[in-house]
Parts: sequence; structure tokens; C-alpha cells
Amino acid sequence: MPELGPMGFAPLAAAVSLLLALLLASIFHRGRAALTALVLLWLGFCLGGAMALGVPALPAQLTEVALVLTPWTLLLILLLAETPLLSLRGLLVVALLGLKTALGLSLPAEVWGGIWSLERWPAMVLPEALRDVSEFPLPGVSAWVGMLGVVAAAARFALWRDALDLGLALALLVSAVLPLGWFLGAAPWMPLTLAGIGLLASTGYASYRMAFLDALTGLPGRRMLDEYLARLGRRYAVAMVDVDHFKQFNDRHGHEVGDQVLKLVATMLRRHFGRHAYRYGGEEFTVVFAGGAAERAEERCEGFRAALAVRKLVLRTGERTEGATGPKARKSRTKAGRGKGVGVTASIGIAARDADYRTPEAVLKRADEALYAAKQAGRNRVVLAGHKPAARRAG
Repeated sequence: MPELGPMGFAPLAAAVSLLLALLLASIFHRGRAALTALVLLWLGFCLGGAMALGVPALPAQLTEVALVLTPWTLLLILLLAETPLLSLRGLLVVALLGLKTALGLSLPAEVWGGIWSLERWPAMVLPEALRDVSEFPLPGVSAWVGMLGVVAAAARFALWRDALDLGLALALLVSAVLPLGWFLGAAPWMPLTLAGIGLLASTGYASYRMAFLDALTGLPGRRMLDEYLARLGRRYAVAMVDVDHFKQFNDRHGHEVGDQVLKLVATMLRRHFGRHAYRYGGEEFTVVFAGGAAERAEERCEGFRAALAVRKLVLRTGERTEGATGPKARKSRTKAGRGKGVGVTASIGIAARDADYRTPEAVLKRADEALYAAKQAGRNRVVLAGHKPAARRAG
């Protein structure tokens, strides 16, 4: 490998960030992010990265082709459904890169000149006096396509909250501004490096959410709970929270309403306990009270229970007609049930770590036993392990 001077480390940094993004996205099967990193690597190669590796300078036409067509390719990737890198759609993107390389190397100059005039069309339709006022090159079609992709990526993120769309938005923004910077003599390595870091961060965060956060409620899941309990000291308490009569919600109103119930409970848990609330599984949740907070666990759980008991869930769908199941049940929802408010309650069992219950598994099991006692005593109540269930409280 040839030795790189001080300026040679800039293209190296861009290549490393994009290669790492490509590797991470491939490992976690994030095909769109992997393809975006691959396209930007190809772009950097065409813009001078090849010379940093000792490859002779590439034709100027290939550089122009790469600058003009990259935003179109990234917009296509944005619109693709999530796909593995090694798939038919992934191979299509790779084939497009090969086709663009062939165009840049072999397309007759006069043909490319015609395409280039189309690229400059948005600037040329402006009045000549206005064009002369600007000291900078006016954006061409590719820049507007790139900015359109940024807006589309932002809209996708607003709809589905997928962090990968933010990484794609940054890549599209870089592809939109690079042509202007290139014709002004600015090096492309810093923007490409930032795009690589953005893809790394968005892929890492999306993978973290997939591994540790519950997709339905957004709460941390069982894996994160286990890791957190393993790091705690000797002083903590755990509360197991179970939605009362959850099966009846599903049987009477359908699984869509069941999901609404779980989301409502998760929202209330997050509001009362913040980052210490977890989705344990099914209709069960867990709250961890570390350190001094363990002493107020019963009081705080009672506050949550009371607040949930007075909250009404407005149904978005009707009730099932008795006896209807499957697709027929969905069709037989009555309009009378829509907009109806139903109450949701929860039973809670609490256990603290002590000399007899030292491990997280033992504490969780004891909290689950206290939860069972709350269910047996009539539900909608808080039971502290080792204590007799109190009488039901109003609200």
C-alpha cells in the first residue's frame, strides 16, 4: 500500500467510516444502510479516493457521472423496502454502479454533454441577470433530487421512527451539496466521513432498539432488565405489574384493542417511573427501584395503580359479535363499540432484595408470587411480598 501524505488521511478516514458502516449494516441485515454506504464508497473512489490508493487519475467524465447520478441512486435505495445486501434488489444497485462506471468511462463526450445540459436545466431557466448575481454555481437537477430525498427520509422517520432514515437523510444531503462543493474546489472527504459516521450511528441505534426495546410499547425489554438487575447492588426492589382481565380484552374486542391497552399501560408506567419500567412479556411489566427508592416502592406503585384505574381507554374499534372469530370477527365489529371508554386496572406485586432472596431471579420470583396474591385477593391492588393483601381501595 502506498504511503499517504497528510492529505491522504482525509480520504482514508472517509473510506474507513463508510466501510465500518457497510460492515455493521451487513451484520445486522440493514440492507438499505449497507447499500447507501456502498454507493458513497463508490462515489469517494470516483472523486479521488482511487488516487489515494495509487490508482491513476480517473477520467473527469466519470467524476461528473458519479456526482450527478448518486442522488438518484440514493433516492432509489430510500424508497426500497428493507432488504438484505445480497438480494435481487441489492444486486440491482450494484449493477447500477457498474452501469454508471461504464457510462463514465465509455460514453461519448458529446452524448454526456447533452445529459450535462439537462443536469444544469434548473439553473439555466433562471433569468441571465439573476444567474450573473450569484458567485456560486447554482444547484442542478441532482441537487434538487438529493434535497427531495432528504424531505422523503424525514417524512419516513416521522411516520415510522426508524433511525436508519436519519442516516439516509444525511447521506442524501451530502450527495446534494457535494457537486456544488466539488466545482468550488472543496474536498469531499469531510462530508463523506460525516455521512459514514451518520450511517454507523443510525445503524447502531436501530440495532440497539431491535435488540433491547419492545417494538409495541417502546419500553426496554427483558434482555435490558436482566442486564440492569445484574449490575445493581444489594439494595433494590422489584415490582411485577400485570394487566387485569387482559384475555377478556382480546376475546371481546380483538387483539388491536389488546395492543391499545398495553400501550396505555406502558405510557402510564413511563410517566410514573421513567426509564426504570420494562416490558417483561405478554401483559406483564416490571419496575425496578434501586437504592433508596426501594423504600418508597409500595407508595409509588399505589399511586400508579390509582392513576391507571381512573384512566379510560377510548376504543378505536367496535366489539366482536358473539361467536365470531378470525376475519369474520373483524368484519362483525359493531359501530356501537367505537368511541366507547373502558377501564383498565392492574395488579402489582413487590419484593425487595434481602438476606433470604439475594439473586435477581429470586427477587423476581418472589415479586411474581406477591402479584399472584394480588390477583387472588380480587385484582386492582398492590401487594408487598410477605404481607397480607390489603382491602381493595377505591379508584
